[in-house]
Amino acid sequence: MQINITARHLKLTDTIDSYVRKKVSKFNKFYDGSDVYSHVILSVEKNRQITEIIFHIGKISFRAKDQSKDLYASIDLASDKLEKRLKKHKEISKDHRREESQKKVNLEEVFSYDVLDDSRTKIAEIKR
Repeated sequence: MQINITARHLKLTDTIDSYVRKKVSKFNKFYDGSDVYSHVILSVEKNRQITEIIFHIGKISFRAKDQSKDLYASIDLASDKLEKRLKKHKEISKDHRREESQKKVNLEEVFSYDVLDDSRTKIAEIKR
């Protein structure tokens, strides 16, 4: 996963960089692939430290923005928000896949061959 970090009105140190990368790299457990990347924007406005994390999965984007007096706290809050959103999206997609698999009906279960031999009607064609 590619992680881009932008710092506005502050100097990006190695400790901040490694902390952000550690926090954002844990989102790999939800989605992993070549079309997954994230963009983190760290900014300072007066006494507010603002963190914005944008997580892209193909054509879908998730965004979390939070602010605090401490930069590390704002990074934690934004990553927690994003993690909740990714969990929710992952569960919704699992539910949809589960519903689709339950909708598929096996024709052998619907038409028992034992019943068809005894009955006088024959099935000539089955369309799907």
